[in-house]
Amino acid sequence: MFLNPAYLIICYICIHRGASEQVQSVHDVKQTLPLPSQDHGFPKSSEREKQINETTRDPPERPLQLVRPDATHKKLELVQENIQYLLKMDQAVAVVAVVGKYHSGKSFLLNQLMGKQTQLGFRVGPYLRPETMGIWMWGKPTRMTLSSGQDVAVIFLDTEGFAANNVSETYDAKVFAVSALLSSYLIYNSVKVIDQADLDYLELLARRTQLFALRSQLSRAKWAQDFNHDLLSFPPLLWVVQDFVQSLDSDDTASDPKKWLHHMMQSMAWEGEDHPISLMDVFQSVDCRTLFFPATTKEILQDLSKAKESDLTIDYRQERDELIKGLKAGLVPKEKNGKLLGGPEMASLLNVLVTAANEGSLSQIPSRWSSFIQSLEQSAVEDCLKFYEADMSILLGIHDNGPINTEELKAWQDQALGKSLKLLHQVLFGLHGILDGASNSLEEQLRTRAEQVQDLNDKKIRLACSEIQHRCELEVEAALSQLELPMRSQDFTQTFHSIRNQASHSFENQLARFNTSNHFRDHLSKLHNSLQKMKDSSTLKNTRALENVLLVAREKALGLYRETTINPDPEPLTPKELDRQNKLGEEKAVELFINEASLAVDEPGYKLHSAALKSEMKDEEEKCRMKNENLLKAACHRKILEVMEHIKESTDSNHVVLPLNETDLTDRLTTALDRAKAMYQDAMHDFISSQVYHSGVMELDRRLQALCAQRRQDNVEAYSREVEAPLKVAKQVSLLSVDNYETVFSTTRFIRKVCLLNLNEGKPKNWPSDLKASIIDLFIQSDPDLQRVIRSRQGFWSSLIGFFQWIMSLFR
Repeated sequence: MFLNPAYLIICYICIHRGASEQVQSVHDVKQTLPLPSQDHGFPKSSEREKQINETTRDPPERPLQLVRPDATHKKLELVQENIQYLLKMDQAVAVVAVVGKYHSGKSFLLNQLMGKQTQLGFRVGPYLRPETMGIWMWGKPTRMTLSSGQDVAVIFLDTEGFAANNVSETYDAKVFAVSALLSSYLIYNSVKVIDQADLDYLELLARRTQLFALRSQLSRAKWAQDFNHDLLSFPPLLWVVQDFVQSLDSDDTASDPKKWLHHMMQSMAWEGEDHPISLMDVFQSVDCRTLFFPATTKEILQDLSKAKESDLTIDYRQERDELIKGLKAGLVPKEKNGKLLGGPEMASLLNVLVTAANEGSLSQIPSRWSSFIQSLEQSAVEDCLKFYEADMSILLGIHDNGPINTEELKAWQDQALGKSLKLLHQVLFGLHGILDGASNSLEEQLRTRAEQVQDLNDKKIRLACSEIQHRCELEVEAALSQLELPMRSQDFTQTFHSIRNQASHSFENQLARFNTSNHFRDHLSKLHNSLQKMKDSSTLKNTRALENVLLVAREKALGLYRETTINPDPEPLTPKELDRQNKLGEEKAVELFINEASLAVDEPGYKLHSAALKSEMKDEEEKCRMKNENLLKAACHRKILEVMEHIKESTDSNHVVLPLNETDLTDRLTTALDRAKAMYQDAMHDFISSQVYHSGVMELDRRLQALCAQRRQDNVEAYSREVEAPLKVAKQVSLLSVDNYETVFSTTRFIRKVCLLNLNEGKPKNWPSDLKASIIDLFIQSDPDLQRVIRSRQGFWSSLIGFFQWIMSLFR
């Protein structure tokens, strides 16, 4: 079969017009900057300042068209009024450009990189026609701190998609060359996979750009003399594959996207040629990132301008954030003579590149015939893929894009696969040279798509299981929150078992379609584990509540015991009364504890709290006894004072006339002591078993003995007053002869002798000798003159002689 080359060319051009890009209206104004001059390719100083002053407003938060196609859509034109915004950027700038086939999601990707809602960023359209014309930048640069710590203003460029209808490959190459050489970081955007055609097409563009850069450098004589041709070097390349759902190989050659891309470039070569893909030799570095589907609903995927941050899938957001981190790490601003470029330098470079591109510096590389046949094959395969997708969408619609039973999905996929292969044979009828390859390619892609759908359906099943699990957990939490705690542990266990069974049955009934899935079993197990944790937590709360019941019951019982055993009177209770009171308090407290803690009677802590209550009551009983003992001490003390007051009164001078002979005084005092002890014993008889009682007896006896001693002293003093005259005479005699005695001992003995001689001459002659001795000692101690004489005899030598005199007196 013979194929017309012109027909193949048309097919090739049509097939390379891929998927969606945005629309921005093309300005009718066809105004360009002047051709390069000696001053960075721009007008001279005065004219340039005039142009800048005409645009005094700040960069707007909207897209600005920098380069537009001319009326023939073959050449590029600078949009001068928007170039002015570049001229006003005096800070260091870095350019990030996104290139790729039209309607492949470049504008949506740029909005995600800038962190802008789609409605507020570059426009994203739902239609198949291309929407971005020329080169656009976002008006207000994005401030960014690079991994080197350098703060730069990042300019994001959105470019016209490649392979659009009625647009030549040379025009695509111009847009690519200007964008690539202007950029500090170039992002090549594709969808779903990277295949040989993508690599071929990108290398065609790169080779043309490489020759364009070389020819531009050779013609730099017409540029400003300080232009640095190193500015025309290629930037790092980042290949972004959107809507990527395949799993990468586990071997080292394709374990991550970068290795996968490098491996493809190393293993693929031009058909019929020996050299491999050389992109890694063209660009400073080549990296690759993949992005999952941004959404799972058909409505959002058809028109991503409606997508909000919350609509994006978790996998997409995670991979997008990693992409932004990689962008910051790999972004290196262009330099000129060791200095980072600012906006004016970027505007100058853009002018140079557009001018060079329009002057024909772009090399024309002819297309390859083998690509045309491949394009025909690809077109048929794509149509069959669309048929397959449409057939699969029926099943998805039946289930409202929700999860599908695995067996049902597999059966429907096999049926759709058979229909698509049959359709391919009908479409390529007669083209036996490509039919087998197309069939194999279609079947491989359909099986890959089937695996993607299965993977996505598997995620939906997992998500459904997770949602139902979470819902059941919330229902159990609500049921547990309504339980009135505390409750008996046995009752709580039975109640929770019923709640748990209801939750398990609810989970199994709602997900009965997926009960053979591993996700069903995993999430059912997770549900049981979660419910067990809820049980443990609620059991702990119930146990604490029961413990609080026991604690409150114990405190109430102890409080009742204290109220019952309190003694409001200041008088002590008798031992019998105290025992009876404590026993009554204990009985009431135990009864109250049993009633208050009846809910926890079967709990392990019941006996512990019961024993603790008894121990605390013992402590309270001991405190009551100590308090009663203190009251008893006070009572004994009051009684002792009362008895002593009575005895003092009965033995004072009003009742006992002194002086009195010793025998009568002793009898009177003995009688008083016996009467005092009898009064104390009669009053405190009920406490005779207490140690406090006996201590009181001893204290009373001590006080009585002191009173007796005082009364005897009073009696001596009374006798002294009876013999006051003879003692004064004895004093005068002693003072006349005291100079004959040098020691305290001899002087005192002399005075005693003189006093005794005077007493024996009168009425006291027949008084007892010890009475007379006491009267004489009292007289000597109370007379100041005699005491002065005795003190005058004190001293070491006098004491020594007096000691020997005392010793000698003992032997006489």
